[in-house]
Amino acid sequence: MRQTMVALAGVMVMGAMSQAVIAQATPAPDVNLRTRDEMTTQAKGMLAEAKKSPTGLVTVTLEKYPGHYTMLTVRSKDGGAEVHANYSDFLVAEDGEATVMTGGTVVDGKELSPGETRGTKVEGGTPHVMHRGDVIHILPNIPHQTMVAQGKTFTYYVIKVEAPKE
Repeated sequence: MRQTMVALAGVMVMGAMSQAVIAQATPAPDVNLRTRDEMTTQAKGMLAEAKKSPTGLVTVTLEKYPGHYTMLTVRSKDGGAEVHANYSDFLVAEDGEATVMTGGTVVDGKELSPGETRGTKVEGGTPHVMHRGDVIHILPNIPHQTMVAQGKTFTYYVIKVEAPKE
């Protein structure tokens, strides 16, 4: 079992949407359990949709809590670059493999909504190869991009944590 921790350019890695399908989340209870079997079953259906989608992306918002929310995401193709001014991202690899590029510069970046910038790719960043069980923490304002090799898929659980207000 791999156990590594690396901190680079505002990113912590810990081992062990242009067009997306999004489901609305209901407010979460005080305690919420998602079993591995439930996540796997949900991801299988999403993967079939992702493979048919021109973007290769399907994401579902699972629960919303005060100050953070959770998502399940499946990719069969590379994503574009993104920067979140108001959120940290925790990505937990559930299945497959991807390279998450962090830092560097967003190419052709445009602010699509307040605090949410998207671009075509990240240039000059640091690659982090992720496998099942790996976790990466990306702080606000850090460019990042998830890339999936041709023929591969990547399923990951996302925790988006609101940045503290100053």
